[in-house]
Amino acid sequence: MSYRIESIELYVRDTKPNRMAFSLGKTIGTKEAELRSTSPLAHVRLVLKNSAGDTTFGCAADRLSVRWLDKRPGRDRDLKRRELVRLIETAREIVLAKPEFDSPFAKWQSFHSQVMQAGRKQGQEDLTSSFASALFERAIIDAVCRLEGLPVFDMLAKDRLGFRPAEVHPEIGKLKFPTTLPFNPARSISVRHTVGGSDPLTREDLPDEKRVNDGLPETLDEYIKADGVRHFKIKISGNPKADLERLNRIWRVIVQAEQPVITLDANEAYTDLGKFAEFVEALERDNIGLFQHIEYIEQPLPRGLTLDPKSEKIIRRVAERKAVIIDEADGTLNSFKRAHAIGYQGTSHKNCKGFFKSLSNHALIVHYGLKGENVFLSGEDLQNLPIVPLHQDFATCVILGLTHCERNGHHYNFGLSMLSEKDKANAVRHHPDMYVRRGKEWFLNVRDGAVSIASLQRPGFGVVDEPDWASMTDMRKWVDRRHPGK
Repeated sequence: MSYRIESIELYVRDTKPNRMAFSLGKTIGTKEAELRSTSPLAHVRLVLKNSAGDTTFGCAADRLSVRWLDKRPGRDRDLKRRELVRLIETAREIVLAKPEFDSPFAKWQSFHSQVMQAGRKQGQEDLTSSFASALFERAIIDAVCRLEGLPVFDMLAKDRLGFRPAEVHPEIGKLKFPTTLPFNPARSISVRHTVGGSDPLTREDLPDEKRVNDGLPETLDEYIKADGVRHFKIKISGNPKADLERLNRIWRVIVQAEQPVITLDANEAYTDLGKFAEFVEALERDNIGLFQHIEYIEQPLPRGLTLDPKSEKIIRRVAERKAVIIDEADGTLNSFKRAHAIGYQGTSHKNCKGFFKSLSNHALIVHYGLKGENVFLSGEDLQNLPIVPLHQDFATCVILGLTHCERNGHHYNFGLSMLSEKDKANAVRHHPDMYVRRGKEWFLNVRDGAVSIASLQRPGFGVVDEPDWASMTDMRKWVDRRHPGK
């Protein structure tokens, strides 16, 4: 079967301000309005026809998260959003230049490197270019799966996406990807609750006059009691003294959860690797209870320093105590391989960094594992919001065999309030296991710390109905209105 892309349209769905302020870990000098800023969702609508004459849609979406993608100083949000939209539009042109293809993997191979090159010419970070490429990759996969009448999990199990990981990482050799998949797709996944740098831990941190009072939990201890969460991702700031003090406070709250699992995320905060190593050693010495519950530490160094071979000695020194993984430094297809060579033990999966990229890294990890190495993928991405980003990332986590993933959009956003009534109705009709009504709104249904996701196993890539495009704004019109150039 061959395919042809008939058209691609770009949209943005505006969202409401965050119900709670959020910071990666550093809050000094950050305005409250920015900490509660909106999270607009970029959407791709693709129309695909196969050689039999059948036509369908494909879609993908992600937050225009310029605060995470591009942390270079002196570049305000308006500039970064305009440049990101420009790159997405360039990627669209590249994808449409050769509309015919035989498999999603072959099509991705034909445009991914071109998008990366275009991003560099436009002065973008590799991470941002990966984001632009990934949007179109998933829309293509969604459409092909829908035309074939199978969920993405089954398409991979039956080897019908054309995926050949050895063409990305030749050392994998003849490893057949379908053999790396779980026997059956998981029916639920635990959510890892993010504890941001400004998040209140108990009622003592949140006086009555500062509460949102919207009927949802607002403090960490309230989430533990209401949703039964036991997986936690804690943001650290790069200030060892402040981090140790806050971690001690957090541990006194988390210890009430049943068998808590903890990860730490520095978000590039430690510019001095020696100080980071000292912080890890001090944490083990001063709070062994919390330390024993940490699975791994994520992205301690700025992305520009992460893959420097000179850091190998200290990375391996830290890794003897706790696994260290990369995230923001994972901008290219070989980033994890380079990180692994100097002692990092894993990388994060995020759909916004690339679906085939995560699958290729998974295959590489299987290859390393067969050699006796302890390496792994983690599931990250704080604000995957309904419907498209959330569903597609959950569907990928199932493929990768992840048992828990960072998922906190339901904390910082008010349920499905950003969706049109049509999209809400479609979501709850097709996914009654995933959503629950509370008052007048629908919310992600977290029970005993997990979400049921069995209903995602339908033809396509986690999305059943075509999104309500009429409720969104054309991307070019949106950026010209919301982020006009000077």
